[in-house]
Amino acid sequence: MKKISQLSLILVILLSVSASTYQKKWQEPILKVGTNLNGMIFSDQFGQNHKIAQSTKRLIIALDKEPAHAVNEYLDRKDPNFLKKNQSLFIVDVSAAPSIIQKVFILPGLKKFNYSVLIITEEEEAKPFREAVNTAKILEVILKNQKITAVKEHQATIDAVQAIF
Repeated sequence: MKKISQLSLILVILLSVSASTYQKKWQEPILKVGTNLNGMIFSDQFGQNHKIAQSTKRLIIALDKEPAHAVNEYLDRKDPNFLKKNQSLFIVDVSAAPSIIQKVFILPGLKKFNYSVLIITEEEEAKPFREAVNTAKILEVILKNQKITAVKEHQATIDAVQAIF
């Protein structure tokens, strides 16, 4: 019984450590002018970690299904290096879906794309991104040296995505 308790404790600790590093750091809205995103790390659909680099000029963020579909439809028609050439990252929030749906349907579906899709999977991670913005819109976050200089909201359409680039 003692070993089971110890194993349970170790499992809880490991699960806590595996949470994104920015989760504990961000307790207020992230997507506002002046926020410094230095050190923020996201995993993509292939399990690769990505930092927001100094050279990143734009984040395209989809916090709902419709904006994500519009951005994916636009990017799927582009060269696989389109985002990199445009010094941009694409971030989606899938945290509203139950984890089983994420694992069985959403994440395998994202693996079909030939560009990186950075993913927010946990509700607590998503919360500071969702505050003070319209989640039904495509969010364009302009960066300079990892610091947010502007946050723009666009309609969830392919034309709106095209206008961003």
